[in-house]
Amino acid sequence: MKAWRALTMLLALGALAAPDRMIAAAEGQGRGGMIRIGMDADNTTMDPHRSTAAVDRQVYNNLYGKLVDIDTRFGIVPQLARSWDIKNGGLTYVFKLRRGVTFHDGTDFNAESVKWNFDRMRDPALASPRRSEIAPVKDVKVVDPYTVEVTLSAPFTPFLSVLSDRAGMVVSRDAVEKYKDDFARNPVGTGPFRFVEWVKDDHLTLRRFSGYWETGLPHLDEVVYRPIPDSSVRFTAMRTGQIDFMHQIHPKDVAAAKTERGLKVSEIPSLWWEAVHLNNQVAPFNVKPLRQAVWYAVDRTVIQRVVYYNQGAPAWSPFPPSMWAQDRDFTDWRRDPAKARAKLTEGGMPKGLSFTIKGWNQPTQVQELQIIQAQLKEIGVDMKIELLEFGKLLADLNSHNFVALRLGWSGRPDPDGNAHAFLHSKGGLNRVRYGNARMDELLDQARSEADQAKRKALYAQVTRLAAEDAPYIWLHHDAEVKVWAEHVKGFEHISDGMIRLKGVWLEKR
Repeated sequence: MKAWRALTMLLALGALAAPDRMIAAAEGQGRGGMIRIGMDADNTTMDPHRSTAAVDRQVYNNLYGKLVDIDTRFGIVPQLARSWDIKNGGLTYVFKLRRGVTFHDGTDFNAESVKWNFDRMRDPALASPRRSEIAPVKDVKVVDPYTVEVTLSAPFTPFLSVLSDRAGMVVSRDAVEKYKDDFARNPVGTGPFRFVEWVKDDHLTLRRFSGYWETGLPHLDEVVYRPIPDSSVRFTAMRTGQIDFMHQIHPKDVAAAKTERGLKVSEIPSLWWEAVHLNNQVAPFNVKPLRQAVWYAVDRTVIQRVVYYNQGAPAWSPFPPSMWAQDRDFTDWRRDPAKARAKLTEGGMPKGLSFTIKGWNQPTQVQELQIIQAQLKEIGVDMKIELLEFGKLLADLNSHNFVALRLGWSGRPDPDGNAHAFLHSKGGLNRVRYGNARMDELLDQARSEADQAKRKALYAQVTRLAAEDAPYIWLHHDAEVKVWAEHVKGFEHISDGMIRLKGVWLEKR
């Protein structure tokens, strides 16, 4: 109980401090202009309740309002919820909502809106990936027009962190009921920018929402997102002034960007993990020793040095160095060809095996896969590489249409968000179809425990059990790098990597 009271007090202090920071940040900033952002891929859907792609979140953070957000130190700060109270040992959350907030279609944001959004995400018919993220939600009740009470089935420490992302984004009920499945291309939120158009594989445009609730924001008139999948082409566009802001730079270009006149570079630790997903229900990786063979055959330090130019860090779990849950004492992840060959024999494949891995046709990932291919060949494993465009790769992952597949996760501020959905047998992103009752127990205990030291000990056990079962071969934790033109001002870089634009402005040239 004391831990829950302490947690509530810390969250409240963060909430009280936020308005002063926002007021200070707004002083002296001009208004107007268009910013062009070079993205690493095109969006997949504009419906946050259906999205599974990291690239979608970049647009959502400017199109949709969320109940809460995070600051640079992962503290929870108010957004559409101006305050909250945690009661009954973490079982009840009472949110006080902002008044005077409207959706882009002119309808009112209120407690009924919030309840309807929770109901929509929880509806099995929608098959929302958010459903597993908010699985502990038992009931949502409208107390009054601007107060919502959420009751949980068990204490859920990451709840506010979960609401700082897509599960906390509020969509317009009127728009969903009007457009139905086409809402994914006709999105309506409460964010600082409203949707204008989306031309597939060319651009997506947002425009300043004049009815935004934060006085004086946003500063920009228009935002244009341009998908430029090739990182070299994207960097050239950045250097030649074709775009103003660059998402995802190839590690080899970071040094050049830092010396390029007219560019600003920010590099901070990220929440990302990169991994090979092994389908636990399909041969050969329905046999644990064969998954373990791959685990011990991969040299993550070589990948770190050659592919990532020593940026970021090698990965042996879903928890990056920026996260308190990382088990730095764990060492059973280093390459051991002898142990890998022994695991092949134990798995009934002493002469080796062959399989195909699917990957994104993108330079960094191609190079990474080629290194893994060479390392596996040394132990008698023939790994063929099938390269796909991002949308097809994601579709194959979501439909379990793979034996092995290389894809990353952009990370969440609470460790639960980096692990539960992937490792729990009922996890909404457990596309490898992994199941272990002990893992479920550990993950459920960790998300219901308020004491961080106890949670850390539980996540250490998660790290070791995930290494033992090897449903994923974690490879790397990326550095979080953003590049922008020096006339772009006011960007606040947070480790979740989101490009929040409400406070960004353009210096006149």
